[in-house]
Amino acid sequence: MFVHHTRIYLHHTDAAGRLFFANQFFLIHEAKEHFLESIGVPISAILEHPTATFPIVHAEADFKKVLGTGDEIEIAVTIEKVGETSVVFGFVITKDGALAGTARTVSVTVDKRTNLKIPIPPDMREKFEKAAKL
Repeated sequence: MFVHHTRIYLHHTDAAGRLFFANQFFLIHEAKEHFLESIGVPISAILEHPTATFPIVHAEADFKKVLGTGDEIEIAVTIEKVGETSVVFGFVITKDGALAGTARTVSVTVDKRTNLKIPIPPDMREKFEKAAKL
């Protein structure tokens, strides 16, 4: 499991001073980028891949605790499933060890020319499968 440490900044909050719901996705995506880099699949490698791209096709999140400006949080990132064409990422957000939120995203490998699903490139699959076992 990979853990990303960050904090809630004013620009993450709404008029009531609470984490704005959509910004939870910004926070987990930042954690995911750090996670991918740690397993040898940096975002630059995905963006520069000659034939494949890897868009998020599903995202969901639940709030379990109010988070506000200045809160220090941890975001645990895991790979829940590696399919033929997709990867499911799981996220658990905690503050002071207490559950603050959960999220899940599904990314699918797509051919850059045709926009059709294709198998995950072997080099990426190997790294995703290895990370899923951690």
